[in-house]
This record gives sequence, structure tokens and C-alpha cells, in this order.
Amino acid sequence: MNKSLIGFENISAGFSDSVADAQTVFRCILDATSHPGRVVEIPTDFLPANDAGLSYAAAAVALTLLDFETPVWLDPVIASAGDFLRFHCGVPLVARPNESRFAFATDAKRLPELSEFDLGTPDFPERSTTLVIEVPDLTEAPSLRLRGPGIQASTPLHVEGISSAFWKKREVLASLFPLGIDIVFTSGRRLAVIPRTTNVEI
Repeated sequence: MNKSLIGFENISAGFSDSVADAQTVFRCILDATSHPGRVVEIPTDFLPANDAGLSYAAAAVALTLLDFETPVWLDPVIASAGDFLRFHCGVPLVARPNESRFAFATDAKRLPELSEFDLGTPDFPERSTTLVIEVPDLTEAPSLRLRGPGIQASTPLHVEGISSAFWKKREVLASLFPLGIDIVFTSGRRLAVIPRTTNVEI
């Protein structure tokens, strides 16, 4: 056995077709990013059963967007996903949220303060953290009202498990624009993106 693979024998498989599947998932992510609040479903035939601690959609996002230049912070609850991400994406794992370009979490209540993630700099605001949060349910129901670029008038979104306190903390970051963080919510095979430019009305 290749010594470089020792310790990775039980890692879940990645995409069946790494190029074609990543292209399709990228289009899904682009659709969700271009239309904040739109719930997009990842096709079912890309990934086998994944026991890495990531949902289907979160794993698909990771396999599509991450590489060896993408520092990743993981919620301690899903620390086991580190081997999956290092094996398939080559990512460096970081201990502090402000060192990350992507962060994955399964419980918004246990998140560090949003201001503890990398908010970018005035010269490079795009170098901020993208926060991927798994939630119990994600639907286009009117518990939230989203407005901003990419949205005609407004769009509804229901994100189960996210408190009003979370949205208020996110609103505080709005005054720092163009600094801030972009958020991807995942639930099973579904995802929705809320960029920093989107206003969320509770």
C-alpha cells in the first residue's frame, strides 16, 4: 500500500465522475448564489453513502469548491469530516475560525461569533470565510423575507434551527460591507445561499 494513503482506508468515496459531477454541482451552487434564498437540490446519483459527518449537499459543495489552497475550519461535532476533506480535496485544516476560507458546522447554536470568522480586507473582501451550516429543514416558506441583488422584490425562505439572534448578529456585519461572510445553508440534498449583500427580514 502507498504509505501516503495509510490511515485513509475507510474514507467515504467522492464523486463518481469528478469532473462532470463537479461541473453540475457548480451550476447548482451558481444558481443558488445568483438567486439568494432559492432552494436548489443536488442530483442524487453523484455520491455514495457518506459517513464523514457532512450532509449530501455539504459534501458536494466541498468536493466542488475546495482544494489545497482552501483552509477549512470544522465544527468539533464533525471533526471526523477532516479526513474526508483532506483525502479528496487536499485542504489544510485550521483550528481558528478567522484562519478559514470555508467553515462547516452542524449546529448554529454552537457556532463561534460570526465576527470571529475571516471577514476579508478592504483590498480583498472576497478572501473572507464562506460558512456552510447544516440545518434540519430548508424550504421556500415565508418565515424570512430576503431582499437585495439577485432578488426581484423579495423572496421567502425558511431555515429551521436558526434563531433570530443569529440573524441580528449577521445584520451587525452589514455595516462592514464589502467585508463580511457569505452563508450556504444545507439540508440533506438541498442548499440555499445568502450572500453578504442580501438583507434578511425576520
